[in-house]
Amino acid sequence: MDLVDKYGIVTGAAQGLGRESALALSREGAAVVCVDVNRDPNQETADMINEAGGRAIALRADVSVVEDIDRAIDACRSEFGGFNYIHNNAGIQLEKPLHETSISEWQGIVDINLTGVFIGCRQAVRAMKDSGGGSIVNTASALSLSADPYLPAYTATKHGVLGLTRSIGTDPDYAQAGIRCNCICPGDMATPMILQYWNSTPDPEAAKAEMASHYPARRIGDPSEVAHVVVFLVSDKSSYFNASHLIADGGLLAQVY
Repeated sequence: MDLVDKYGIVTGAAQGLGRESALALSREGAAVVCVDVNRDPNQETADMINEAGGRAIALRADVSVVEDIDRAIDACRSEFGGFNYIHNNAGIQLEKPLHETSISEWQGIVDINLTGVFIGCRQAVRAMKDSGGGSIVNTASALSLSADPYLPAYTATKHGVLGLTRSIGTDPDYAQAGIRCNCICPGDMATPMILQYWNSTPDPEAAKAEMASHYPARRIGDPSEVAHVVVFLVSDKSSYFNASHLIADGGLLAQVY
């Protein structure tokens, strides 16, 4: 896909799906502003892109702060001459049952996973409305369509991301201004977040095998497999996709048992 006329932002670009999406977008010609609160690994992502002949800058920013996202949009415009996509990907996870989850822990998950996506979407829409439109791609989850009793805060925020995506995508004013909003719903992927979970258990290899056992292919996904979906949704080849959720879970949700 030719994305040489795409200029935008990937949040959570320091690792995992965010890094893979930034790299995949760049390989197809897109310019990328890599956004993350973790400065050094975020800069590494931008360096990887530039060393491969792509176009990228790194910006330390907090997705839950409006001014930080505005700064990222301004940087995209000044560095690359435009802004027409955002991949709202930054997210965090907390594994605790509901009765053990504190209000501050709940709020921390909501601030990043839902409010951060809301801010990214809102500021992007404001910037895109008068500049020819663009594509918003949100990272939801297989848990946007199901539930995990040990991830109540995470599950709730990912349901919220799906609802927000649909609300934005069905707004006729936005659609007629050329703005599309879709989300991806990945299953488990071999990201640092998942690796951290495995390593927190008494037997990491057993934890990995148990997780993989729920998938038809008996393996979890690689972030690069999902990043290709992000590239498609940013591209003009997805021009009739709006308010959609694309499931990339290896068949997990289609199973009865």
